[in-house]
Amino acid sequence: MPRKLLFTVLLAAVALSVLPASGKSPKRYAWERNRSERLIPTDAVLCYGQSHHRKPYAWDEAHFEPYVTYVDTTGREQWLFDGFIFLESQDMDRPDKRNYTYMTGVLRDRGLSAGRAQWENLLDYWFDGERNLAALDRAVHAAVKRLGKPATKRRVVVMIPDPIIYHHWIDSMTSTTYWGEVEGRRLDFRKTEDRFAACKWYIDQVRERFDRAGYRHLELAGFYWLRENIAQPQDTEYSYYLTRSDVLLPLIADYLHGLNYTFNWIPFYDARGYEDWPKFGFDKVYLQLNHYWKPENDVDVACRRILEYGSSIEFEFESSILNAREGSDVYRARFRDYMRGAREYGIYGTQPLAYYQGYMSLYDLWVSEDPVDRAFFHEFCRFVVNNPLRDNGKK
Repeated sequence: MPRKLLFTVLLAAVALSVLPASGKSPKRYAWERNRSERLIPTDAVLCYGQSHHRKPYAWDEAHFEPYVTYVDTTGREQWLFDGFIFLESQDMDRPDKRNYTYMTGVLRDRGLSAGRAQWENLLDYWFDGERNLAALDRAVHAAVKRLGKPATKRRVVVMIPDPIIYHHWIDSMTSTTYWGEVEGRRLDFRKTEDRFAACKWYIDQVRERFDRAGYRHLELAGFYWLRENIAQPQDTEYSYYLTRSDVLLPLIADYLHGLNYTFNWIPFYDARGYEDWPKFGFDKVYLQLNHYWKPENDVDVACRRILEYGSSIEFEFESSILNAREGSDVYRARFRDYMRGAREYGIYGTQPLAYYQGYMSLYDLWVSEDPVDRAFFHEFCRFVVNNPLRDNGKK
């Protein structure tokens, strides 16, 4: 049997095995029923949070302010990011002295794979009621009072943790039933259907909590696959093969698409699965160039790959770009190379864009009084607000 046909048959068999025992379709919320298309922001910023090592621990309204709108050098205020991707890779420095990871490749020697309790910690954090998503909604509301409503609500994308097979992701001798239960059944992550059951439970929890929160200016647009590469059968000697997801991802994509959500991914440069990304069901893929840290990753080569594979680009910077940091001029130059490449290869203005900025690094630029930082802050924000994909700055 040809490999592609075999994959299709196996996928169909797994899909049948993961249908709810009751046969009931998931509850659909009004925004899911009323959508005529899947929503993709033009400019989406990555917002990390929930790990206890991050300072400050949570996002409040003040920290969201420079992400919601931009006031230029003439005093004109405009909407800035129309998309917010909420994610976390690990939870370190917890009060209980334990460390957990939400994806393989993190905390190799001193962390355990996150189970249901830790996935619930993520949900409790983002849907805090006062901070994080609630704070973003209030920050947008404050801006609406000044500017009027934007063309669209702010589009929220929420990560899906990696359902890691082993309790210690690198050790195949550790438990595969560590995660917990769904509907009274203990899941075994050796089984694709159980890994999917955990992801489906999490997706439904996000949907339910979003509905309960009743945000005025936010809409749940999609979900983000956290793990940055996709091991496949031919990668048998690759250490991450223990969490192979090539069969799992289309199941998640089908579930999300049935509810009118996008499925998003940001692979690292040279990640496995990048060239095949459409077959996993992703709607939007943003390639990490990693040039900011690895200048040997040539921006022109990366941009040509992006054009070849029909994806887009993730811009990258972090606090090392602040002028007070030694060597920051090198990092600013590398970031400007991203902007040059995006423009020269026609990615800017034709593809939605994503922006990695460490943890609140754009905020750090905003509050800085250093003239170099102020100049770079305005340069960056002009790049975002002048994106030709936007609706005359109204978005």
